Formats: sequence, structure tokens, C-alpha cells
Amino acid sequence: PRDRRDASFADRLARNWTDSPSPELVRAVNSALVLLADHGLATSTLAVRVATSVRASPVASLIAGLATVEGELHGSAAAYSHRLFDQIERDGARRVLTEYRCAHRRVPGFGHKIYRDCDPRFALLLDRVRELPDPHGRRRVVDETIDAAGALVSRQPNIDLALGALSFVAGLPADLPLFAVARIAGWTAHHLEELDEAPVRFRGLAN
Repeated sequence: PRDRRDASFADRLARNWTDSPSPELVRAVNSALVLLADHGLATSTLAVRVATSVRASPVASLIAGLATVEGELHGSAAAYSHRLFDQIERDGARRVLTEYRCAHRRVPGFGHKIYRDCDPRFALLLDRVRELPDPHGRRRVVDETIDAAGALVSRQPNIDLALGALSFVAGLPADLPLFAVARIAGWTAHHLEELDEAPVRFRGLAN
């Protein structure tokens, strides 16, 4: 049942998106929750800290984080990765990635501000994705994308590509809010830590 109190948080969360999540899907969701819970002073985390520094309420501080994480270049990036897989499933990886390259467009799920060479979270979550039941053969699309990207994309895959692969292979919505749900745990810790700092310590200077 949906409201089982003895189930793990990952299991209860997955049941919001599918009635009978497989053990492999629950394991993948749990891994995503752990890998995405915190990432230092990422932009959305900084937004939470700034709101907390002026002693906004916990809810208001988390809303500041949610407003920031919604951005295409942050928490919504996985949805764009999922849609990239949709496009590649229709048209093929080499064709789609070549079109991105010729148009000088950023390929969703590749490149990272911090991890210039390799996002270590990517491989860990991708391993979970490869364990998922795959009745529609979508893992092949993910593997085809990664293989073709080696020659056509200059940047390395990141956690957003793996998260998009999770929702794509599992047949879940592209706009799955798993990133935001995971990050709320980290934001809460940052909110509590910021309460111990001097208030209003973030103040930019305009030229």
C-alpha cells in the first residue's frame, strides 16, 4: 500500500510515480537521494544560506532553494537529459549529437562547473540504472548516447545525464523532481548551520 510506514523513504517516494516499483528502481532512487543530497555551496544551496542569513523562516529558506534549483542549468537539467534520450530513441545518437554540435548548442547532461574531467556521481548512478528492468530496451539508447558522445561531445557526462537515464529507462516522467527532493535534505543542514553564523553576512557590491 502507498502509505506503508515500514517502507524506506525511497520506496514510499517511488510509489508516488509508479504503483509497484521494482526493488531495482527503489535502489536506484535511494542512490540518487544519497548522491544528490548535498554538493557544497551549489547555487541553490547558496540561495538557502542567503535567505537564512537574514533569518527567513525554514520554509522560506527552502523555497529560495527550490526557486533556484528549478533553473535549466541546475535542477531541471535532468529533464532536458531525459528529453535528449527521447530524441535519440527516435533519430539515433550520432545524428542528434551531430546536430547539437553543428548548431553549437550545449548538450544536456554533459559538462560540470566543478568536475572538469569526470563527475564521480555519474558512474555510480548509471550502475543502478543498468540494473533496472528494461522492457522497452531503453538502456540501449543510453549506452548508444554515451558511446557516440565520446567522439562528438567535448565534455564528460555528469549526474544529470544519469538522472535523466533513470527516469527514461524506468518510464517515469521527464520532470521527475528527484533532484529537488534529494537536495532538500542538504539544504536543511545548511539552514541549521547558517543560523550559527553572523546574520546578513552575504552582501554583494554593485559597481
